[in-house]
Amino acid sequence: MTGVRGTPSRRLAAKLGLVMPGLLAETRRMWGHPEPGELYREWLRALHGMIRATVPLILDATTTCLARDDDLSRAVAAYLARHAHEEYGHDQDVLADYARAGGDPATLLADPPPPCVAAVVGAQYYWIRHAHPVALLGHIAVLEGHPPPPGLAPFLSRRTGLPLDAFRTLATHAVLDDGHREELWQAIDRLPLTPEAETLIGLSALNTAHGLAQLVEAVQLRVNAARKETTWRPSTNWKPRAST
Repeated sequence: MTGVRGTPSRRLAAKLGLVMPGLLAETRRMWGHPEPGELYREWLRALHGMIRATVPLILDATTTCLARDDDLSRAVAAYLARHAHEEYGHDQDVLADYARAGGDPATLLADPPPPCVAAVVGAQYYWIRHAHPVALLGHIAVLEGHPPPPGLAPFLSRRTGLPLDAFRTLATHAVLDDGHREELWQAIDRLPLTPEAETLIGLSALNTAHGLAQLVEAVQLRVNAARKETTWRPSTNWKPRAST
């Protein structure tokens, strides 16, 4: 971002600081939906569509990096190799949460995800193969750079009446993503970035943030359509309690 001094990670955080507060506020409002249980199941369906693509994206980016064999590509491949094992199995965790929330996991594998999920993931494949795999770091920065608050899982359990075990993905990422975020910032700052590569990371991050905003809207629209409603207003203000 022009005019922002400091490290590449600081400049990326400044870019995301322009868009993430609004997205996070809209996400908080989403949890006030009058059908919270159905909304949560629909959100898990969309989340699974996003998370199931994470490891394939990492593997594709790593393969592309190794084929390019330049300094930046080698450094990106080294980070992704360390990060890949941390992402294995997360899609299965979402399937398990969906089952505990009363859904049929088989439908998550059979039904296509929302178009906005395909658009976000598809953009990463394009940039990996036709620009530079470093773009994927912007995508990861959004997905892991703003972990859910520790109080969200118990709050939603109380609000939906679903068992706390149905929110293991949220509870786990509330703990893990803080560490992943710091690792990513440090990795970005160690990369031999060109101005073009740094711009690509930022473009990727902003595109993913935009896609997540569309995803929040799509989840609500699908639930509303099932209820034959077109509009709704939050029924409660979300203020998660501090974890103990």
